[in-house]
Amino acid sequence: MNKKYYAILFAAALFITGTVNADSGKTKDDSILDLTITCGLPLGHCKGEPTQDSGIAKAGPSVTLRDLVEKTITANPEVQASYHAYLAAEQEHNAAIGGYLPRVDLISTIRAQERLAPNFSNTQTPDSQTQLVLHQMLFDGFATRNDVNRLGHAARVRYYQIQSTMQSVAMETVKAYMDTQKYRQFVAYASDNYVAHKQIYDRIEERVIAGVGRRVDLEQANARLNLAEANLLTQSTNLQNVEARYQRLTGELPPAELPEVDFFKTSVEPTATKALETTYQKNPDVLAAIENIIATEDEVNAKRAKYSPRLDLLGTKNLHTSIDGQNSISAGDAIQLTMSYNIFNGFSDKSVVGQTIEKKYNAQDLRDKACRDTRQTLVIAYTDIINLKAQLPLRDQHQLSIQKAREAYRKQFDIGQRTLLDLLDTENEYFNSRMNYTTTDRDLTTAYARTYAAQGELLNKLDVVRSDDFPDLAQGDPLDDYKVCETVAPDLKQINLDNIVLKAQPLNPDLSIKMPGTPVKSSE
Repeated sequence: MNKKYYAILFAAALFITGTVNADSGKTKDDSILDLTITCGLPLGHCKGEPTQDSGIAKAGPSVTLRDLVEKTITANPEVQASYHAYLAAEQEHNAAIGGYLPRVDLISTIRAQERLAPNFSNTQTPDSQTQLVLHQMLFDGFATRNDVNRLGHAARVRYYQIQSTMQSVAMETVKAYMDTQKYRQFVAYASDNYVAHKQIYDRIEERVIAGVGRRVDLEQANARLNLAEANLLTQSTNLQNVEARYQRLTGELPPAELPEVDFFKTSVEPTATKALETTYQKNPDVLAAIENIIATEDEVNAKRAKYSPRLDLLGTKNLHTSIDGQNSISAGDAIQLTMSYNIFNGFSDKSVVGQTIEKKYNAQDLRDKACRDTRQTLVIAYTDIINLKAQLPLRDQHQLSIQKAREAYRKQFDIGQRTLLDLLDTENEYFNSRMNYTTTDRDLTTAYARTYAAQGELLNKLDVVRSDDFPDLAQGDPLDDYKVCETVAPDLKQINLDNIVLKAQPLNPDLSIKMPGTPVKSSE
């Protein structure tokens, strides 16, 4: 009984203490709507909300973008596949070089042959024999030389393709990094927006219960609260999708902290045309297309070697001959020079040459396509830099102005100078203004990265290198002879606000005249 008695007293004391604290916390300002943001976390992590696991772990120390890209281009499967394709092309090139060197074979034969005549002085063909045979190509119409050159340029094509892949993967990694930062902020904004709408709804509900509010206002507040929750769920889903893309590229989930990126916003060329000149000199896709043209030209020359004679040197050293043929001609060492000349091959050689010529034309068309694609990518990215830099201060001023208006509307609503709809619209506009500013800021950084990637300079800007012994092949001089890309970019569209205002129709004080279908008032 004593234990129950003390337990009841303890519970009553807690209840009284909580009531007193709640009453003592009230001030004369309690009538003002409190929209202080108290939560910047996803739904389920705000105070008073049920916990909901996002399903994606945030673990591990923070990582810089440079370290992340360097690790990614070393371990990413797509980059690794391109790297091994390049190594295979190098080995194929080395195999072609072997055509210049002699070929040495050890040949052993054992035969069973019918004897039609007696074996005088052991001069018949031996039953067993071992020979060392040397074969050296002396002239093959320069087929080997052209084939070696072709495969050398083909290896360079693979080299530039892996450079392109690394630039592409690095660009995707940068975008995933920036998008993860952006959508984390979006989730925080959506959480703040949800909290603000929840506070408005709770206050309206209190007024309705007290009989001083309208039921329609409560329905309006509830509708906007549902929309705010839906926005929060949408942004949380978007964040999970971005983190999945981040994991696909890097092989790991993003850490809890992603440092801000500020080293992208460096200078670019003063004009898009100047930026194109740099692009055509260093873009790996353009360089790979040019190398492919040179490779196909070497292939044409290699196929034309069939029209030339072929000279080979053949040397034979007998190491062992059975006793029944030790005095035969076949037992002696020999050296011989042979020439072969293709007189007629059913026009097959002509067709093969024609086929490789068409491949050369195809390679030229692919180079022209690479020029156009690269120009489009560069110009769009460069234009985005110019436009987003102009938009950023406007977006910033927009969100600051809306923030001030939001605070003013909150106070005016409590004294009856603003409607509930005005207040809710201001909250949504503030939410959208914050998202628009963040989007512009992140997109500007991404636009810089896209410009550098199009120029083949993204890895250099990040100071990133592969951790293995990746070769650094110098660009060949003949490439300049094949660069036919037009370094002409479209002019940036300039907007003259003063001219737009001058061309606009002035506001008419009589709004009825501007409304279609409304009769014009008589002057009488």
